[in-house]
Amino acid sequence: MLIWEDPQVNRIDAPQPFRLGRIACLCMALACGFVTLLLTSCHEGAANQKPQKKAPLVLAETVKKSEIARTIDLTGEVVPIESIQISATVEGPIGFCPWREGDRVEAGQKLIEIDREMYRAEVKAAEAALAVAVAKLADLRAGTRPEEIEKARQSVREAEESAAFEKNDFERVTRLVESGTLSGQDREKARVRLTAAETKSSAARQQLEMLEAGFTRTAIAVQEAAVKEAEARFELAQARLSECVIAAPFAGTITKVFVRKGDMALMKASSASPLLAMADLGSLVVRCAVPEAHASEVAPGMKAQVRLDALPGKTLTAEVARVFPQLDPRMRTRTIELEVRDAVDLAPGMFGRVRLIVESIPDAVTVPVQAVIVTPAGAKVAFVATDGKAAQRQVQTGIEEGGRVQILSGLKPGEQVIVSGQEKLKDGAEIRLPAPPSDAQSKGKPGEAPAGDNSGKPKEGGR
Repeated sequence: MLIWEDPQVNRIDAPQPFRLGRIACLCMALACGFVTLLLTSCHEGAANQKPQKKAPLVLAETVKKSEIARTIDLTGEVVPIESIQISATVEGPIGFCPWREGDRVEAGQKLIEIDREMYRAEVKAAEAALAVAVAKLADLRAGTRPEEIEKARQSVREAEESAAFEKNDFERVTRLVESGTLSGQDREKARVRLTAAETKSSAARQQLEMLEAGFTRTAIAVQEAAVKEAEARFELAQARLSECVIAAPFAGTITKVFVRKGDMALMKASSASPLLAMADLGSLVVRCAVPEAHASEVAPGMKAQVRLDALPGKTLTAEVARVFPQLDPRMRTRTIELEVRDAVDLAPGMFGRVRLIVESIPDAVTVPVQAVIVTPAGAKVAFVATDGKAAQRQVQTGIEEGGRVQILSGLKPGEQVIVSGQEKLKDGAEIRLPAPPSDAQSKGKPGEAPAGDNSGKPKEGGR
């Protein structure tokens, strides 16, 4: 291939400006290549150099001692211990019932009276029969009167005289029969009369002896038994009459009235209905049902907190006063009763929420619940911030309440336990803790808005 050259261009005596332009172009080309080479080298170095990873930011909290308790949340109702419904034991029209709900009654005060005139008549009859029996017994114990003894003696004399007469007549008739004047039949008649007279005389003498000796112990004992029988009949009649009057068994308040004067009181099992309901409002307790899983943990004297819907925003202190001995076979719960210690106006039927304190530890080592992590193997661990690193500790936990958990072992009070950002930490990993806010950031300088306050206008030139 042939290349044409201009002899004027290659001449040594070419003009000076032309040579300077060629040199400048060459220098610019070299400079561009150097810059390009430098940029390429920097880019490759930056690509080959890996960015440095920052330590994770975590939050820590100081392990401290505080009170913690194991509790059971229950529901309860305010009920009176002394609460009854009064029913009739006899039938009849109600003659006395002046009560209204809320009336106060004292123990033994008449509440209801049922009109039964027949029972009053039975009492009068039994009382009269008792009086007769008592009078007879007194007569027997007093003995025989003197005039009765004298009358008996007179009867004996008359009987003896009659017997003597009949004896003489019998002897006379016998002589006449032997002489043949009278028949033997007349003698037999005389014998019968004599025997009757002697019998009457003997009976008169026995009656006199009995009167002179007085009544026997047997007769007195029989009459004493008759008196006791009369007394029992009188008491039975009084008991029937007393059932017509129902008195208050204890001092309390009428809570419900079911009848009025003139209504019929019934006592049959199929139709019996209460007459009144009353309760002692001084015996109010909060009754709760404890699930079977916690039934063996409750005991008298345990403390509790009670919040009643009728007293919003108020927490009452209470104590377990009674634990029922057996579980409800249908609901599988155990009933307990709480006595409220605060002076509040309670009413039967109030609904409440109860927090029963089963166990309380005043100086337990506690941390937030989120500080404890459960590993796949089931172990519980926590991370402690020490010299910019996370130290893993295996812990044993206890009671959990209110977002905090008791630490039985593994942590000590005063240590900084990580509560946030520890999910992917490993033992010995580097960590970062947030810097505490400076006074300038927290309080701000005079005349300036606090840090983070965007309410002011942006500075001049700012974007």
